[in-house]
Amino acid sequence: MSKAPFTTDDLFLHRTLSTLSSGPAQQWLVFPVKRALRDADGYETTLWGLRPAQGGQPRALTTPVFDASHPRLRPDGSCVAFLSSRDKGGLQVHLLPLDGGEATPLVRKGDEALSSLEAWSPDGKRLMATASVDCVEDGEDKGGSAGRPAQVATYLPYKSDGNGITVGYRMHLLAIDVDSGESTALTKGDFDVQSGDWSPDGRRLAYVRKGEGRLRHRYALWVAGADGDNARALVERLASIQDFAWSPDGRRIAIAGTEIEGDSRVGLWLVEVDSGTLRQLVDEDFELSTSSTLHWHPDGVRLAVIADLRGQHRIAVVEVDAGSYETLACGLRSVEALGQCGDRLVYVDMGMRRLNEVSSCGWDGSHRHRHTRFNDWFLARPLPRVRKRCFEVPDGNGGTERIEAWVLLPAKDGDQGPDGPYPLLVDMHGGPHSMVLTDYTAHTYWYLLLSKGWAIVAPNAVGSTSYGKAFAERLIGRWGELDLPQYLFVVRTLQEEGLADERLACAGKSYGGFLSAWAIGHTDLFKAAAVAAPVANILSHMGTSDSGYYVTPFAMGAGPDEAPELYSRLSPVTYCHNVRAATLILQGENDGRCPRGQSEELFAHLMRCNQAKAELVVYPESSHAEAESGRPSNRVDYHSRLAEWLDAHATRRDA
Repeated sequence: MSKAPFTTDDLFLHRTLSTLSSGPAQQWLVFPVKRALRDADGYETTLWGLRPAQGGQPRALTTPVFDASHPRLRPDGSCVAFLSSRDKGGLQVHLLPLDGGEATPLVRKGDEALSSLEAWSPDGKRLMATASVDCVEDGEDKGGSAGRPAQVATYLPYKSDGNGITVGYRMHLLAIDVDSGESTALTKGDFDVQSGDWSPDGRRLAYVRKGEGRLRHRYALWVAGADGDNARALVERLASIQDFAWSPDGRRIAIAGTEIEGDSRVGLWLVEVDSGTLRQLVDEDFELSTSSTLHWHPDGVRLAVIADLRGQHRIAVVEVDAGSYETLACGLRSVEALGQCGDRLVYVDMGMRRLNEVSSCGWDGSHRHRHTRFNDWFLARPLPRVRKRCFEVPDGNGGTERIEAWVLLPAKDGDQGPDGPYPLLVDMHGGPHSMVLTDYTAHTYWYLLLSKGWAIVAPNAVGSTSYGKAFAERLIGRWGELDLPQYLFVVRTLQEEGLADERLACAGKSYGGFLSAWAIGHTDLFKAAAVAAPVANILSHMGTSDSGYYVTPFAMGAGPDEAPELYSRLSPVTYCHNVRAATLILQGENDGRCPRGQSEELFAHLMRCNQAKAELVVYPESSHAEAESGRPSNRVDYHSRLAEWLDAHATRRDA
């Protein structure tokens, strides 16, 4: 019996799993499950729990009627705290006993708007939360307007993708007494706090905060007393801090962070709390996933992390003192979330032939067990044939090198019929200091095209992470010039093998949007292109992106005042007069990372410079993540429109 093809309706079947909440002394694992709703054009999130050591059959802990987020298990395992707006008063803390019963709101004395739950105190008496605190000096209405007040920015960044302009409030830490509901400020001042946690003995507090002054994008790790007193900066050397974790004895803190402003490669660090001595664990080529959390083994000598290794997110167990690590086998699947429950590691992994589910294993990778089957609907579709293979390509210095790429071919029953040639989508990943993502939510259009008989190749060309520092940094100041030739050699190889013909298209988002726009301005090879949330003009992007003012100078190797010719030479808008491909431009209206003006500049140049077919689509109320987590109706349109555009324009006989 033939299987039903993939459609955009599958978006409403998919379940997203994340944020594993548990601990080495816990029996329960709690996690949110999110799904898109067609009629409401929104999402619902429910909490689920399971016991990995007991076979781990999942059960729903909350009802879909109310939202639930940021679950945190109490240290004694008796209940889980989470945030919900079920009482229509904004996000509030709710407590749910795990031995049965209903969730009850924690009546809090305080009107701060809660943002997240961070941690329980070790004695289980207090909860730490982040909350927004109004700052009158920011956004004060000096003109007496009866409408929205003026938003006055005196520092950078004053906005962030997904949140818009952020002047007018600061993010700080609160401690909430579970019995009384009293809220106590743990941090105060003209700065923002990202996250925090108490030490294992409950006597100290560590938190990640941003700086003060004109430029506030750098992060620092601070330590203080348990109530926020006697605060001092512990680590100021790192440019950004993604996560941190106290060692079991409280003497050291492991940190996931970057050292250089604008660099997105995340390293693993260790700081001695008393002395402040900071050192990098493993070496500079060891990279953590941007979704990695840090988990100490109770022995205090091992850490479990998600490492980016040769194009995949994999679990790595690091020997802290030796600086060595071992990876746990995962086949062609990637790990997207990590935690620990009792003596087992728990994780969410996914691949291109099976979507995200919760599994667990021992610290040595033994006794693996898959606990959930939320996305078994995917197995009823015609699954693509997936290979991860190497290609010989030019290295940009007169020689050659080998890069890896994912190759997806349409499903095929047995050995019937020739294997190609297929129309080919060349998919270009973001970053550029990133790698090909296997996430279904970002690449739903892959499966639509596969069902139409397309093949897909997604290379990790020069500039990609997970292949070492030198490989990533070689692209600095050479966007498009080094990596596009490698993509084209991959295409040529597939054509010579008979897997692809002249029906070629390219697509990409963010840096992938830049590269797809660059590609069609430098070659007539592609008949159609989908350019999503691009960098089109490097100079204007630097001044309008929420992070462009410090990321762009790093990516170019110079500021615009130092190298104006470079900024112009590497901007796709400079080459719009060369474009012959039918070009679809997709953009989120409220994108703060690659703002709407980038797509508008590209579209305006294309419309003026030549007669190539071009179309601009702007999705209302959408951020940079419109393809993955935007409003469901927008996502359906995005993926179906992209697939239909490429299929129509790259396979036309007169194209």
